[in-house]
Amino acid sequence: MNYTLHQLRIFTKVCEYGSITKASEALYLTQPAVSIQLKKLQDEFEIPLTEVIGRKLYVTSFGKQILELTLDILDKVERLEASVDQYKGIL
Repeated sequence: MNYTLHQLRIFTKVCEYGSITKASEALYLTQPAVSIQLKKLQDEFEIPLTEVIGRKLYVTSFGKQILELTLDILDKVERLEASVDQYKGIL
């Protein structure tokens, strides 16, 4: 598995907004950049994370499970960064 924290952060925003366009606006990225990163993340799994029906994007049940784990990972990363900042005397 070769996914990045950046891809995981993008995935969480896409799930939060239910839209690649809205996620791209929230992340200050272009829509194609978000789409590419989401596709690269999706390519790491054999099971779809999202599906598009009509013009609406839906998170699959597998995607929801990955989202839950991703939120936990990102929370731990934030705690790790805060700990590093604390030791560096920034906080």
